[in-house]
Amino acid sequence: MKKTAVIFPGLGYGADRPLLYYAGTLAKNSGYELMAVHYGELPHVARPAGGKLDIPALEECFRLALERASKQLEQAKAAECRDLLIISKSIGTAVGAAWAFSKKIAPRQILYTPVTKTFEFPLESSIAFHGTADPWIGNDEFNALCQKTSVPVHVFDGANHSLECGDVDKDISYLAVAMRTTAEFILSGAIA
Repeated sequence: MKKTAVIFPGLGYGADRPLLYYAGTLAKNSGYELMAVHYGELPHVARPAGGKLDIPALEECFRLALERASKQLEQAKAAECRDLLIISKSIGTAVGAAWAFSKKIAPRQILYTPVTKTFEFPLESSIAFHGTADPWIGNDEFNALCQKTSVPVHVFDGANHSLECGDVDKDISYLAVAMRTTAEFILSGAIA
C-alpha cells in the first residue's frame, strides 16, 4: 500500500497554518500522499489566558473530532497504509494518537504542542514540540509526560501554543528549527 501522511489539525489551527502546512509539504516532498482530516463544527473551548482550560468542553471536542476523523480515515483505509505518518497539532495530537490506538497500529507521529490527553495513548516512534509559554499545558507537566513516555521533545523558549512568541524574526527561526527537525524525523523512518 501507499505512503500516507495524515494531518490532524488543532482547534483553530488548520492544515494551512505554518507548522502543519510546511510539515505536510516536507512529507509530500518525501513521497507521502497527504490527507487532512476535518472535524466540522466543534464546541467552543476558550483559550486559556491565565485561567484554566474548560476540560469538559475539551473532552467533548476530542470525542466529536475522533468520531468524525475515524469515519474519514475508515473510508480512506488509512490504517492499511504500509508507511503511515501522523502530523498533528494540539487536540489533533490526542485525536491522532487515539485513532492509531483504536486501530492497533503504531505509526510515526509528529506532535506539535500536544495536549495532556495525548499522553494517555501509546506514542512510540513519536517526536514532540513545545513552547515554554504554552498555556494549554505547563512545562513541568509536559516534561514529566514526555519523560514518562520516552517521547523526544524539542522546546522553544518563550513560545506559545503555536510555537510563536510575537517577534517575527524569532518566530521564523523557531519555525525553521522545527521544520529541519521534522524533515530529519520524516526521513529517518520512511519506508522506501
